[in-house]
Amino acid sequence: MPDLPPANPSDHAQDFALRWADRLEEYVAIRNEELGVPEAMNGQPDYEGAGRWRAFNPHGRQGGENTTGVVVDSGVLNPELLKGRKGGKPWAKARLRDRIDAIIAHEYEELRHGGDHAAAIKAAANTELPISDMARRINRARAR
Repeated sequence: MPDLPPANPSDHAQDFALRWADRLEEYVAIRNEELGVPEAMNGQPDYEGAGRWRAFNPHGRQGGENTTGVVVDSGVLNPELLKGRKGGKPWAKARLRDRIDAIIAHEYEELRHGGDHAAAIKAAANTELPISDMARRINRARAR
């Protein structure tokens, strides 16, 4: 049997993300486009790597980032990412697609609000992006 996955949820999520980075990159880039994220904001250069444009960062563990564009990271795969925080219960039960939508909306709104994280949490709950109902539910729970 191959090596067992790491027991820690964050480590497990990152391990999976590294193994499937190419597929996750493709999916997130397409999903950004489907949701109407402007092309110039669909990802950003990999500042810690070779500068390659990425919509998915397998090394990050926060859920997403947004220096110049919308990026989802390995945190999206961690059902315990928001454990003990607002939005933690719906996050843990959500499908991957819904989590991705929730993160895309948050990162998009953070860029629109000049990097203000608190304003982005509130704005993501009512984003203009056509995210899934569950993603909207997650973002509304986080905004309470």
